[in-house]
Amino acid sequence: MKWRNVKLILTRELRDQLRDRRTLFTILVMPLLLYPLLGAALLQVSQFSREHPTRVWLVGGENLPEQPPLVQGSKINKYFLKASGKPNIEVVRWQDDKKILAIIDDLLSSETIAQRGQIIRQLMQQELELRNSDVAVLVTGKISVESLANEDAGESAPQVMVFSNSTKDKSTIAADRLGQILAKYKQTLLVKNLVDKEVKATSLDSFHVVHSDVADEKWKQAATWSKILPFVVMIWCLTGAFYPAVDLCAGEKERGTFETLLSSPALRSEIAIGKLLTVIIFSITTSLLNLLSMGFTGIFVVSRISAQMATQSSAVAALGMPPISSLLWLILALVPISALFSAVALAAASFAKSSKEGQYYLVPLMMISMPLMMLPMLPAAKLDLGSSLIPVSGLMLMLRGLIEGRYGDVLPYAGPVVGVTLLCCWLAIRWVVVQFSRESVIFVPSERFSVEVWLKQIMRERGDLPFVSQAILCGVLILVIKFFVSLGASVPTSFLHFSRQTLILLVSAVAVPAVLMAMFLTRSPLKSLRLRTCSIPVACAAVLLAICFHPSVAWLSHIVLKMYPPGGDLAFAEQIMNMVMTDAPGFWAVLLVLALAPAVFEELAFRGFVLSGLQNLRNDAQAILLSALLFGAAHSILQQSIITFFVGCILGYVAIKTNSLIPCILYHFTHNSLSTCMPMEWMHNGSMPVFQMLYERTADGGTVYSTVPAILMTLVGVALLLWFWNLPKWESEDKATALPPLDMKSFVTKSQEA
Repeated sequence: MKWRNVKLILTRELRDQLRDRRTLFTILVMPLLLYPLLGAALLQVSQFSREHPTRVWLVGGENLPEQPPLVQGSKINKYFLKASGKPNIEVVRWQDDKKILAIIDDLLSSETIAQRGQIIRQLMQQELELRNSDVAVLVTGKISVESLANEDAGESAPQVMVFSNSTKDKSTIAADRLGQILAKYKQTLLVKNLVDKEVKATSLDSFHVVHSDVADEKWKQAATWSKILPFVVMIWCLTGAFYPAVDLCAGEKERGTFETLLSSPALRSEIAIGKLLTVIIFSITTSLLNLLSMGFTGIFVVSRISAQMATQSSAVAALGMPPISSLLWLILALVPISALFSAVALAAASFAKSSKEGQYYLVPLMMISMPLMMLPMLPAAKLDLGSSLIPVSGLMLMLRGLIEGRYGDVLPYAGPVVGVTLLCCWLAIRWVVVQFSRESVIFVPSERFSVEVWLKQIMRERGDLPFVSQAILCGVLILVIKFFVSLGASVPTSFLHFSRQTLILLVSAVAVPAVLMAMFLTRSPLKSLRLRTCSIPVACAAVLLAICFHPSVAWLSHIVLKMYPPGGDLAFAEQIMNMVMTDAPGFWAVLLVLALAPAVFEELAFRGFVLSGLQNLRNDAQAILLSALLFGAAHSILQQSIITFFVGCILGYVAIKTNSLIPCILYHFTHNSLSTCMPMEWMHNGSMPVFQMLYERTADGGTVYSTVPAILMTLVGVALLLWFWNLPKWESEDKATALPPLDMKSFVTKSQEA
C-alpha cells in the first residue's frame, strides 16, 4: 500500500465533500445552530409553564372531624398543603352531594363487595366529568376518635376514596398531590387520638432517619455528566460518519464517478483507506461540534430556567460545568470509536445502489448500536471483566469511570477494553477493504423491485445449495419464530409438559424453516441439508471428539459464569431442569428430550441449510463463525449463547470437513448427553470406576473434571481435529454453487489455440 495514493484519495474526497453545501450544512453548520435554537425555544416555552390550579370535588366533607380541619372554606388547610408543596388546590362542593352520598350509602348496605366498588366507580366517573373536576374525594362514614380506635370495624369502617382519571395527566398529578395531603392528615389525626388518650405522640417515633449526602459537589457534577457525554459522543460519531459514507459510495455510483476512481493506478485498498479517513475526519468533527454546542447551550439554558423557577432542583444544581478532564478523555476515545463507526458505516453504504437506499441502512445500524450504548446507562451497570469485553459498552463504562475520577476501578480493565475496541476497529476496516475488492458489491446497478419478478428469479436461479442471503434469512427467521413461540409458552409443571413445549419449539421454530427453505429455494434439498452418509470411522471420531472436548467446554462454562454471573433467567432454567430430572419417567426420556431432539433439529438447520449457504462466501472460516454466531443467538440466555458459540465452531468445522450431518448430530448428541449426565448421582456412587477417575465433587456439591484426565482428553481432541483436517476433500460441486473465478491466462491461451 502506497500512502501517497491514500493521501491523494483523502485530499480528493475532502475537497469534494467541502464543496457540497448540504454536507457542510449538516456536518458543520447545523450543530452550531441547532442547539442554540432549541435552547431559545425552550426558554420561550418555559415562560408559559405555570402551575394550573387543581380542582377537587369533595363529597361527604361533613364526615370529616372538625379538629383539625382539612378544608377551610374552599381551600385545603395550609398546614397540610406543605406535604404536597402546591398551594393552588381548589375544593368545590355541590348542592346535590347529599343525594349522591345517600345513593352510595344504599349501595354500601345492599350490594356485595365486588359490585359496590364497580357501581360506585362508574357513578363517580360520570359525575366527575359533569362537574369538570380533576379528582373526586368521597368520605363514607363518620370519622372520629372512636372509629380510629375501633380495630374490629372491618368493612364498615369509614373510607376516604379518591377517584381520578389516569388518561389525563392533570388528574393523575392531582391524585398524587392529594395522596400526600391525606397521608399528612391521617398522621395528624393519629397524633391527636394519642394526645386525647394521654399518650405522648413522641412514642410513635422510635428513631429518626437522617439522610446525608457525603459526595463532593464537583464529583456529583462529574457523575451527572458521565452519563450524558459518552452517549452524545457515540450517537454523533455514528450519525456524523454515516451520511458522508453514503455520499462517498452510493453518491459516487449515482454521479458515475466511482468507475473513474477505480480505474486509477491506486489499489482498491488504498481507495478504501482514503475514503475511510475522510469519513473518520467528518465523524470526529461532527461529534466535537455537537458536543461543544450542546454543552455551552445547555449550561446557559439551565441557568436561565433555574433562575426563572426561583427554586433550583437538585438535578439542575448537580449539572454545572463538566470537568475539564472529561473533555480530554472523550477526545482520546473519539479516535477509535470514530474509526469503528466510520468503517461499519462505509462498509454498509457500499451495498447501497443509490443515496436513497443508503439512507435506509442507518436504521439497522442504529438498532444494533443503541442497545450497546444504552446498557452502560443502566443504574446497575459497572465495569468488570465481563462488561469490558462487550464492544462499545465497555468503552462507555470506562469513560464513565474516568470522568467520575474512579481511576482505581477502571484502569485494571483498560487492557481488555482497548484490546476489544482495537480488534473491532481492525475487523471493521478489514471489512471495508474486502467490500471494495468485490466487484459484485461495487458494480451493482440500481433496479426496481417487483415481487413477481423476484419470485420468478428465485425459482429460475436456484441452485443445489442456498445462497448466502438465503442462509442468513433462515437464521434470522429461526430467531424471530423462536422468540414468538417462546412468548406463548407457559411455565412447565411436569416432564410431559416440558417435553411437549420443547419439541414444539424445536420443530416449528428450528426445523420447519430450514426444511421448507431447502425444498423451495434449492434444487437438491438433501444436499443443502447435508443429508448424506459417512463412514464408520468418521462417525466414531465425531463421538470421541465430543467426549474429549467436553472438559474444555466445562472449563469454558466455568469461566463464562465467573465473568457473567448467573441472573434470574439462568437460575429459573436450573430450577426447571431439576424439576424435569426429578419428574422424568427414566433416564432414556431425559436423553431423548434434552440430547437427541436438539441434536437432530438444530443440526438440520444450522449445520445443514445455514452453513451450506454461508459456504458460498468462499471462506470456510467466515462461514463457520457466522453459523456459530446464529447458533449461539438462538439460545436466549447470554451465558448459554457464549458457550454454544464455541461448540458451534467445532460443529461447523466437522460439518465442512465431512460434508455430512451425521457426525455433527453424533457430536451434538454426545455433548448434550455428557452435560446431562454430569449432575447425576449414579456417576459418583462407585458403581462405575471410570467415572470416579474422570470426575470429582466440589465443595458445593457440583461436579467437575479431574485436571490430569481433562488435559489428556483435550490433547486427544486436538489430535482428532488434525485427523479431520487431513480427510480427503469432497467434490467441488458439494462445496458451493457459485462459479469459480475466471483464469484470464488460460482463457487467453485457449482463445489463441482456437
